[in-house]
Amino acid sequence: MRSGAATTLIGVDQVSDDKTSALRYQPLVFVVAAFAAGIVLDRYCGADQWFAGSHTTAISPGLLIWWLAAACLCAAWWFTSRRPWPTVASCLLLVAVAMSGAVWHDLCWFVFPQDDIGRFAPLDAEPACIMATVLHGPEHLPSPQPTPLRAIPGHERTRIEIEPSGIRDGKAWLPAAGRCELLVDGQLLGIHAGDKIQIFGQLERPPFPMNPGEYDFAGSARADRRLATLRTDSPSAVTVLQSPQLCVRRVLDAVRNAGILILNKNLPANRASLAAAMLLGVREALPSEETMPFFLTGTIHLLVVSGLNVGILAAALYGALRTGWLSRRAALAVLITAIVAYVLLTGARPPAVRAGLLILLTAVAAWSGRRAFSFNSLAAAALVVLAFNPCDLFLVGPQLGFLCVAAIICVGARWQERQRQHTDPLDQLIAASRPSYVRWPITIGRRNFELLVMSCVVWFAALPLVMYQFHIVAWVALVLSPLVWPLAWAVMLSGAGLLLCGWLIPSLVAPVAMLCDVSLAALERLVNWAATIRAGHFWTPGPAWWWVLGFYLGLAALLVWGRMQFPWRWQVALTCTWILVGVTPPVARACLRDDTLRCSFVAVGHGTCAVLQIPDGETILYDAGTSSSPEFGVQTIAGFLWDRGITRIDGIVLSHADTDHYNAIPGLLDRFHVGAVYVSTVMFDSYDPEQPPDGPAVLHQAIDTAGVPIHEVWSGDRLKVGREVVISVLHPPARGIIGTDNANSVTLGVEYCGKKMLLPGDLESPGLDDLMAEEPYDCDVLMAPHHGSRRSDPPGFAAWCTPEWVVFSGDSHVPADVERTYARAGARVFTTGKVGAVEVSLGDAPIQVLTWLTSPMPPRESPNDP
Repeated sequence: MRSGAATTLIGVDQVSDDKTSALRYQPLVFVVAAFAAGIVLDRYCGADQWFAGSHTTAISPGLLIWWLAAACLCAAWWFTSRRPWPTVASCLLLVAVAMSGAVWHDLCWFVFPQDDIGRFAPLDAEPACIMATVLHGPEHLPSPQPTPLRAIPGHERTRIEIEPSGIRDGKAWLPAAGRCELLVDGQLLGIHAGDKIQIFGQLERPPFPMNPGEYDFAGSARADRRLATLRTDSPSAVTVLQSPQLCVRRVLDAVRNAGILILNKNLPANRASLAAAMLLGVREALPSEETMPFFLTGTIHLLVVSGLNVGILAAALYGALRTGWLSRRAALAVLITAIVAYVLLTGARPPAVRAGLLILLTAVAAWSGRRAFSFNSLAAAALVVLAFNPCDLFLVGPQLGFLCVAAIICVGARWQERQRQHTDPLDQLIAASRPSYVRWPITIGRRNFELLVMSCVVWFAALPLVMYQFHIVAWVALVLSPLVWPLAWAVMLSGAGLLLCGWLIPSLVAPVAMLCDVSLAALERLVNWAATIRAGHFWTPGPAWWWVLGFYLGLAALLVWGRMQFPWRWQVALTCTWILVGVTPPVARACLRDDTLRCSFVAVGHGTCAVLQIPDGETILYDAGTSSSPEFGVQTIAGFLWDRGITRIDGIVLSHADTDHYNAIPGLLDRFHVGAVYVSTVMFDSYDPEQPPDGPAVLHQAIDTAGVPIHEVWSGDRLKVGREVVISVLHPPARGIIGTDNANSVTLGVEYCGKKMLLPGDLESPGLDDLMAEEPYDCDVLMAPHHGSRRSDPPGFAAWCTPEWVVFSGDSHVPADVERTYARAGARVFTTGKVGAVEVSLGDAPIQVLTWLTSPMPPRESPNDP
């Protein structure tokens, strides 16, 4: 027996009763914790830069340091393990494991081949011809539903993951390696896993986040070791050069496609897509309009082949095999084989791999007679996942998956302990002697109650992470879980039966398909109904990352040592104290007065959104839209506001009726409380409730549904905000201007502490001439009219308002001569498409301008320039 210190080091779960205290050893928990700590250490303490470090095969300084430290620690452990120093040896071994995690992460995150396709990918797309091998079969992305809020109509696309082998440089082929995502406009047919193809397309790097709070697509792609994206606008640009005779991936793709065909043939179109997502992991066929209700109700996990889906099938299969057909070990062997086949059939996606791995470890533990479901098994699964890809540690999917399973293990262990302590053997004999019609309802009621308790615990355990990552609290999930679980079981079992019958017993397809359709319809209706409950969810900025990390570290410490060191009332007090610590900063920020007026120009591509943060705490938005999809605009602007701790929008000023200036408003109305919307007198001239809705009509209906008042403004009006801030409407006049919507753009002049800012929207002639006929408006900061268009008379307008700072709200393709015009007028120029979000601070101090990116992104790069 080792010393008490060593015992405490490797023990994680202590179960006590009135007589004895037995310690269950969970050594892999501390091993995976050390391995994860090394990964985090390398990610945030490494000296390698983002792209400079990711394009070298040379040994980086960080990699060398971690490797030497791991070697030295292993040597020290070997020496101390032969001495009577078990605690020291254990600590040294754990630190060596941490250094090994740092080495592995450095290799996966920073070290890429010299000929990786990412070396040839510029920031701005350039033509390229690439030869590659298809890694996975095509994923067909349906075109989004047409809506007047979409400036550019969406279209169907096909996504493929490829492994490049060469890139053409003139007439010569250069070797290439790595992984790349191929996006094809239209439906690409005749492509299968293993095919060698040639593509003519546009090569570029994945987009970096351009705003605070924006999702990092480049980081997500890099975690999968993809540093480039290839786009082509026609399926004819993809040519198959060679198809392999035998390929495991090709066979799996064929079986999966046959399963999708069975679902499409026997189920209605919309429910066939839902079934394909739940059974085969083909979630791409579901449009965002159908997935949003699942997100709002906290049931989005149903659409991913993860722990719930795989667990239902595994439990049903094992229960069927144990009805007398096979012995326990034979049933476990069949279960292991079936789970491996199912994970491969679903494309071996990360959620399915994690779930299948955990079930396999549980089955192996049961085979060997060990505890089948424990933290040790969970830690073993985590080690395997991190061994495949250490970057999964930073992804929300694996985090939520392992967190929920850990909560289930913890609750299950405590529940079993309570049952052992409070169950009388005599009561068990009496209960067993009762008739089955009495026992079954009691058993079902008890199981449902246990399920409800477990669902609540899992929901509360995941809540901080969900709030941090997705900014939503779905209260309705607590009530919905007992109703969703039976329907999920019915869908998974009937869907699996439909696939098996379609492959093996076609005569039974019709009744099984009817059962599957009824189950899917009930599930869909239940989720859609729950999503319409206004109080069922609410949006929130979410806690800070350090608070979430501290919460889970503290929770882990309480689970390990809390029952030995602290009584339950102290544990509750510590939890409440930490919650107050997380709530205090945003409350203090809202209560404390800031003497600075901040205007942030959010980078939304070709579009406009200026966020005015008034010193008195009010928030005004000037436009909120993009030429891209409305969903992108909503996520980008909402993420920026939540990052700033903003939960209320006191007013939204809409410049004019162009889609790229307002199509994010309906989504923002769902996520924020809005005080009022200000428009020109001609904004809704074409609005007619009796006619088919166009863009302004859809906007008007959304504002009316949210119950937000609409106020018309014209030149000479002032918006009542703050005590010292003056926001004046300079244009258009009350009757508007005869001309386009652009000519009637609401133009705002903002004054504070003797400094002026001008927001002209898409102003152009004749409205521009009308404004410039007034007294010159000598401003300090100007948002360039019409995203820097030449039609807005840049020389004349620059001479009229003489700005010192000019911000172009648009993509990186602003005409160079327009930028030079404002620069020659003495202004410093910023483009949101190049430097990201631009924040201008007005106050007693000199004007400060901060950009989200520390240096402008060049519009072009040579393919040979890393």
